[in-house]
Amino acid sequence: SRHYAMQTARVQSAAFSWATGLMVLGFTNGVFGIWEMPEFNMIHSLSISRKKINTIAINPSGEWLAFGSSKLGQLLVWEWQSETYVLKQQGHFYDMSCVAYSGDGQYVATGGDDAKLKVWNALTGYCFITFTEHTSAVTAVHFSKGSQVVLSASLDGTVRAYDLVRYRSFRIFTSPTPVQFTSLAVDPSGEIVCAGCQDTFEIYMWSMQTGKLLDVLSGHEGPISALAFRPDGLSLASSSWDKSVRLWDAFDRSKIVERLDHNNEVLTLAYRPDGKELCASTLDGQIHFWDVLKATATGTIEGRRDIAGGRKANDRQTAANSSSGKCFNSLCYSADGTAVLGGGNSKFVCLYDRRSSILLRKFQVSKNQSLDGVQDKLNSRLMTEAGPADLIDSDGIDSDTEKQVDQSLPGVKSGDKSNRVLKPEVRTRDVKFAPTGRQWAAASTEGLLIYSLDETLIFDPFELDEDVTPDSIRALARTGDYLRALVNAFRLNEQVVIRQVYESIPPLDVALLTKDFPEAYLERLLKFIASIMESSQLLEYHLRWVSGLLSNHGTFVKTRSVALQPVLRMLQRSILRMHQDIGSVCDKNYYSLGYLLAQGKRAAEEAEAGENAGDITMNDVFASFNDGDEQEDAMELDATEVPVST
Repeated sequence: SRHYAMQTARVQSAAFSWATGLMVLGFTNGVFGIWEMPEFNMIHSLSISRKKINTIAINPSGEWLAFGSSKLGQLLVWEWQSETYVLKQQGHFYDMSCVAYSGDGQYVATGGDDAKLKVWNALTGYCFITFTEHTSAVTAVHFSKGSQVVLSASLDGTVRAYDLVRYRSFRIFTSPTPVQFTSLAVDPSGEIVCAGCQDTFEIYMWSMQTGKLLDVLSGHEGPISALAFRPDGLSLASSSWDKSVRLWDAFDRSKIVERLDHNNEVLTLAYRPDGKELCASTLDGQIHFWDVLKATATGTIEGRRDIAGGRKANDRQTAANSSSGKCFNSLCYSADGTAVLGGGNSKFVCLYDRRSSILLRKFQVSKNQSLDGVQDKLNSRLMTEAGPADLIDSDGIDSDTEKQVDQSLPGVKSGDKSNRVLKPEVRTRDVKFAPTGRQWAAASTEGLLIYSLDETLIFDPFELDEDVTPDSIRALARTGDYLRALVNAFRLNEQVVIRQVYESIPPLDVALLTKDFPEAYLERLLKFIASIMESSQLLEYHLRWVSGLLSNHGTFVKTRSVALQPVLRMLQRSILRMHQDIGSVCDKNYYSLGYLLAQGKRAAEEAEAGENAGDITMNDVFASFNDGDEQEDAMELDATEVPVST
């Protein structure tokens, strides 16, 4: 039988769940629906996007539905029974143009050609705030004041400062005449903001506190390509398409501006963390190094062949002979200044050793064959008279208007040969090293890419499978495999099972288990210990776990202090509360013992004064201040009496 799901839109994607017998359909208008099969009864329908839903996935239990929309870069996970969002993320519409790390390395800010500024968590990869105040492409981003303020420059002629505590824009910097800003720099103190433009070839300088324009630096004869403050904040370096790098004194305009001349247009520059060296990239694919104090060249890296990427569909020459994309448009020093990272209009990102000028490694940012410039060789059989076959709209759908081909004439089966499908070009527009030196980020055509030395940066939500059951977890605990039992208990996430396994571990094995415990589950374990500490009597046992976890995983906790801060505060409150309770009990016992000793001494003195012969026992002491009925409840004495010397 034939069933019609929706009359106003076409079906774009579909998925079926054998576990529940449900079919999910995604339509071109952003609406999805759930139907019960085989009766085809509609259960649920909801609009989740303004564009078509390209893909659908269903988890094995059939409870969670994942939807993807490539046009808007959306990823949605929907729990259809409770009608709630489990996950909702959205990237940039178009290319990502710039990237910046926060001072502690916890956050990454990105700007895109869609005029949006997004701030991501570097650990989880999730975007937690999006600013949409700009009206044109964002060209540069920079963090200031640690991790509390982020600034962005845009082609709309404004530089905006955002507060990451209140999530709002609190300062807007503008120029007297409308210009397009392409670069941005903030001094280390966060008080001076500079932006370079591509219209008037000038550098504008503002005050962060007042927002007023302080000065305009002029002298370049071409568009400003990059700006960077020296780490001590005394000098500002600017690169331009006029084949020069200029060093400006930010606070004394009477000093002469130092000029570092190059043979080709300068595309970008970067300061070494100690501020004694500067590197600049030119259009011929070379990286030049300069001694800032002496204003002399100290070295050159020929990176033209290293950065050369694949062959584009319209290239008439091979990848080796093509001149396009053979230069670096972004450079960055490592945290210790021993390595230089460079990216450009290519599928590669190159890492060089500064001292030896040797290429250490080339990172390929994408292997997606649907991007232009990924393949090194093209198939000549795909070249037609109308151009490359990959770029011809043979499906009859215009990629720009998303409308079907005109089928008014009978017998029309193919699309218009003049239509072209534009393939995005693989490239890296910006690269940045993290302040910790353990990872670096790249703003590429594929999105935000983060490369890290830490193997713990994995997406490991639960890792549930058929073998993770309460019975199998208890069996592992009985056989002595406590580490696997505890990890599987956290994957199952049942509090009763977690507590049973946790309390069954011998205290002598805690030191070994804390050393090998996976860091992916460290936050859950600390949170669990903090939640049961007040209701449990195993105080020393809990303290052994906390001490072992913090001692063996101190580096992990320190680098993720922001993410673990709520758990650590909860743990601190629980320990302080237990400390106060035990302290009050100890104080009460201390004064009670003092009272007993004072009463014993008093009874001894009274007996001696009354010339009472014989030894005084503890029974006599209690008899002096307790009734006969309360004496047995207060303390049970052995048959042997303990004499007290007088």
